[in-house]
Amino acid sequence: MNRLVSFLWILVGLTLLVWATRIYNLLNDNEISNGERIWRFLVAVIFLLASMAVIKVLVGSWRDRNIKNSFLVPAFCIWTVTFWIVRSVGILIADHEAGFKLIHVCMAGVFILLALTVNRFKTMVSNI
Repeated sequence: MNRLVSFLWILVGLTLLVWATRIYNLLNDNEISNGERIWRFLVAVIFLLASMAVIKVLVGSWRDRNIKNSFLVPAFCIWTVTFWIVRSVGILIADHEAGFKLIHVCMAGVFILLALTVNRFKTMVSNI
C-alpha cells in the first residue's frame, strides 16, 4: 500500500505541475486561435480536476480503504495513459521540431509508466 500511495502522489504531483504550467503557457500564447486555446484549456482543466479528486482520496479519512475500493484511481490512470498515447502519436506525425518531439515523447513515457505502475499496485492491493 505504501508504494501505491507514493507512486500515486508522484503521478498526481507531476500532473498538477505539467497541466498548471500548460494553462499558464496557454494564457501567454498569442500565436494560437481562441478555438485551439479553449480545447487545450479544457484538457488541462480535466487533468487538474482529476488530480484534485485523487488528492481527496489520498488525504481523506479512511484513506487506505478509499484507495483500495476507489474506481477513481484506475480511471485516472486509464485517462492518463490514453491521453499520452494519443497525444504522442499526434506530436510525432505533426510538423514540430525534433527537440519538441523528444521532450513530449519522454514526458509521455514518464506519465505512461507512472500510471501503469500505479494501476498495477492498485490491482495488487485491491486483490488482498
